[in-house]
Amino acid sequence: MPIDLPVRAAPSARRPFELSGRIVLASMIAFFIVVAGVNAIMMTMAIRTMPGVDVKSAYETSQRFNSEIARMQEQDARGWQAKADIHRTGADALVALVLHDKQGLPVQGLAVEAKLLHPATRQHDHEATLSETAPGSYAARVPTVHSGGWTVVIEARRDGAPVFLSRSRVVLAD
Repeated sequence: MPIDLPVRAAPSARRPFELSGRIVLASMIAFFIVVAGVNAIMMTMAIRTMPGVDVKSAYETSQRFNSEIARMQEQDARGWQAKADIHRTGADALVALVLHDKQGLPVQGLAVEAKLLHPATRQHDHEATLSETAPGSYAARVPTVHSGGWTVVIEARRDGAPVFLSRSRVVLAD
């Protein structure tokens, strides 16, 4: 005689997925929160690494424009001839300057400063005081300068007044 066992009902099938207005709204809000968050992080990183400020006050710089033109004309009138050299020696850089006057005589007794300005951030800038190694020849070693593009600014002063200024773009190779 056969035994009738109670038959269990098959588990009910899941309801098919339904896209409701709440799910669409939550997805859109989550998407824009993620986009805004990524934008905020990227803007913060960009502003911290490159604030975009080249001079502290553009107005004050513009007021000095005419005096800078006059200073450059005085420098040209002196007729000095300059030979500058910068190259890497290991991890350091060697900055050298040779100055001669119109007659070809060495220009002596100047206080010479050199600045290596990094094009992207002021955190990597270097300054050095060049010492006179021979009549009219000035040099300094700048420690830990990495390779790449730099702006080199060399300024010579006599009795506190600027008498020579040179600004050049250079690329230091390894």
